[in-house]
Amino acid sequence: MDWKSKNSWVQEDSMYSPKRKVNNKGSREHEHIIGSIPSLKMNRSIGYESFWGECLFYYLLEIDPLTVRYYEQPVEVIYTEMNAQYALVEKEHVPDTLVFRQNYRPHLFQVKGGNNFVEQKPHLFKASSKYAQEHGWSYSVIYPKLIPSKVQSNLILLMNYMKPREYHDAWIQEILNKMLYLKNPTVEHLAKSFSAKIDHRDILPIIYHLIFRGDLRTDIFIPVNNCSVLELGDLSKDLITYFHLEGGPFVASM
Repeated sequence: MDWKSKNSWVQEDSMYSPKRKVNNKGSREHEHIIGSIPSLKMNRSIGYESFWGECLFYYLLEIDPLTVRYYEQPVEVIYTEMNAQYALVEKEHVPDTLVFRQNYRPHLFQVKGGNNFVEQKPHLFKASSKYAQEHGWSYSVIYPKLIPSKVQSNLILLMNYMKPREYHDAWIQEILNKMLYLKNPTVEHLAKSFSAKIDHRDILPIIYHLIFRGDLRTDIFIPVNNCSVLELGDLSKDLITYFHLEGGPFVASM
């Protein structure tokens, strides 16, 4: 599906608005875990209940060049459960995120934020998988805390360069043009190539912003810094691994 050519998301914004508010009800020892991030892709704040769970996953979605749109707490999944009186009762489960990724069918995620791999309860996994299948989506449980620590650190670093500064537009095209003939420069080398025109320290944040938005690529499996080697391209192929740590992977649209 060509989600980037979609003209309006008004219907989806209404249908997949949050079905519950984020809270720290499930936390006994760490009460101050909820928060929000500013989202460029959604043009609003996105709430999260765990920094190492939903928040880190949202960083991944913001940085992933192919993620076009995503919704937190998007749908209510009805499932049955036996109560203390041995009677079957209907309950509601709200999965964490619905993601629209370019050229892929929509994907529903449950996000786990712990240090250990803990499977989702079988009846919830089955109900959520069935719900996704009925809507033509895929479903996965994801564990952002299990992403390699260096990749986590790089995601956090790049999020600091999400928003362009006022003077960025004047230099972006020249930076990209220079990348056409510079052979795999480091971040610092590329920045210093502008020293005759501007303090190279003013170019550095633009370069990191271009990595964030998908114009430049570097190796995110080692620490990203001024010594990082650059090439034209984006991080989409590097990041796709972390979208399906359990359950079905992203599936291309038919």
